[in-house]
Amino acid sequence: MTYYGEIQNYQKNFTSTVNRIGGLLYVNAPVSKMFNVEFSATYAKIAANERTLERSYNFESRIRMGTVMLYYNFYPLFQENRSSFHPFVGLGLSSFEFLSKTDRYDAFGAEYFYWSDGSIMSLDENDPLAPADAVALNRDYTYETNLRELNEDNLGKYREQSLSIPLSFGVEWHMSPRWDFRIATTYNLTFTDLIDNISPAGTGIREGDKKNDRLLFTYVSLSYDLKFGQDEDEEFPDLMDEEGIPLFAEWDPNDFDKDGVIDALDDCPATPLEALVDENGCPIDSDQDGVPDYYDDEPGTKLDSYVNEFGVTITEEDFLDHVRLYYDSTGYEQPFEEFRTEVVMNRERTKTYPKSSKNKSGLKYVILVGKERKDITVNDLHKFLGYNDYSTVMKGDTVYYTLGEFNSIEEAVAAKNSLEDQGVEVTDISRNSGNGETLFSVDEQVIQKVERVNIQEGREGPNYMVPEQVYRVQLGAFRTKVDTDELYPDLEVVYGASDKDNINRYYTGSFETFEEATEYQKELKKKGYNSTFIVAYEQQKRVTLVEAGVEPTDLPDNYSETTELGTFIEERDTNEVVETNTGIDPNKLRYRVLLAYSTDDISVEIVDILYNIGMVKPVKGKDGSTAYYSQEYETEEERDQAMTDFEKYNLDAIKPIIEYNGEFYSEEEFKEKFK
Repeated sequence: MTYYGEIQNYQKNFTSTVNRIGGLLYVNAPVSKMFNVEFSATYAKIAANERTLERSYNFESRIRMGTVMLYYNFYPLFQENRSSFHPFVGLGLSSFEFLSKTDRYDAFGAEYFYWSDGSIMSLDENDPLAPADAVALNRDYTYETNLRELNEDNLGKYREQSLSIPLSFGVEWHMSPRWDFRIATTYNLTFTDLIDNISPAGTGIREGDKKNDRLLFTYVSLSYDLKFGQDEDEEFPDLMDEEGIPLFAEWDPNDFDKDGVIDALDDCPATPLEALVDENGCPIDSDQDGVPDYYDDEPGTKLDSYVNEFGVTITEEDFLDHVRLYYDSTGYEQPFEEFRTEVVMNRERTKTYPKSSKNKSGLKYVILVGKERKDITVNDLHKFLGYNDYSTVMKGDTVYYTLGEFNSIEEAVAAKNSLEDQGVEVTDISRNSGNGETLFSVDEQVIQKVERVNIQEGREGPNYMVPEQVYRVQLGAFRTKVDTDELYPDLEVVYGASDKDNINRYYTGSFETFEEATEYQKELKKKGYNSTFIVAYEQQKRVTLVEAGVEPTDLPDNYSETTELGTFIEERDTNEVVETNTGIDPNKLRYRVLLAYSTDDISVEIVDILYNIGMVKPVKGKDGSTAYYSQEYETEEERDQAMTDFEKYNLDAIKPIIEYNGEFYSEEEFKEKFK
């Protein structure tokens, strides 16, 4: 707060010596589209220190002020639909108290005397003893002496209270639907000239002018809209489109495409969930090439470049190709679908295998668990071979290790959470490019948005413990990498390598039963792949065919389990399965916490809590209900500690849960079922 009066009046502009910090608390309410009324309380200090050849005065005053103000928000020049900002002006009435004191004595009680040479001494300059006894003093700037009590102008105990007319102007920024940031200044025309204790009642150098003291308060503030007194259906203000037609958002606060922009304000109402959007609800296109970022295979396209449907710059050579295709009447320039034909010489049957198309028919998503061998250990690699949807993808010089292929980002994020619940470290979620030659990482903000939507919708991830067994066919093993497109042109090949023996292994197929794998192996032999054999995985770990439960009569000729064990490069799990006298396998026991249970739409507040907890597992019931479980814990102690940590969220449904073989039980249900 700044003071303007008789003391230090020679410094009429802003100066730090007459400014002090203050605080303001206010409540503001609209009375119409144009006007707001505001009640505020202000606490501040003012001060001035004057030192001239004629006089040396100083004071500090504590100001406590209450104000009622009427503001004009420049409607309709600035619409009331919470555009980015609006200016305002205000006029009101204030009542304030002041308590003014001066710094007259130092800390030891010695009075200040100001000499004409600019020094401060302990005796008056005209005192006969001054030349011998006066000592220099330094001000301590502690304002200890009440100016009214000095009564230097015989005014008596005047009222240390007055009124003022505040004039205010400023600007308010709308940071969100509820939060506002304001910068403003208020000039108070007070009705008193006694704040500094200098007035026309004084004589000589103490005589003041006929103007009252003034106060200037400049401040910044942050305010929150409490919306008291509004009905539920009035959560949104009256909104207008560009032509001034009302938008009926107050009746329809829905967000169909879940992009964070309500439908009434959404310029792009069917935005895909994988897209990040601007304030209008439209997909962001950072390089302004007409292809939104979530679909753009070339994010940094130069401005004004011509691009194809995937956002990739069209080169001059591409233009020439299009021209040749357009004018081609012979078919020579047209692309042809390639077919590979297998002819069985005994003429029993003929099969035709179309070569898989690499053209993009829509976004496909994969879970990336690693890329390049340096980013993944051998044991991890072979653990993933036990997943039925595991594959390796060669893109240029990079090998991508992926799990699954998903048609929607929601399915991919749900699968990611299921894998992380099992302790698998997921590197990324990636999508295919338009030409199929590379993978692009999905933005982390998109993944976070989809995680919230999946919680709200109760979307379950895949159960990676089913099937329990996976069979693959090993095609070959080589000292150096081979070109699988050339060596195995019509097969989907899974690549594996070992730093243990420096052997590159190649697999194909993924089957739930040994019989299916055997039939496929026979088909491979007809194609000329004679040196293949079947490998088995159980619960994502390599096991022998005997351990997988293959009947002795179904085993390959000359099969030896010892010989098969010689092909293992994975570390063997030597722990025996121990079952209790009730038939329970303790290795299959997992512990969780039931966090929430819903038979209808889950509230936004609960969604926020579950998202903050993280790694939540939604499970749909047969009756349409949804239970939300925590991540799995290996011991009861870990589970109980987690329950203690979750108490701060005040969740009503929280209770301990036992998971066994994919089924969820309360402790009472588990004891009853398994005795």
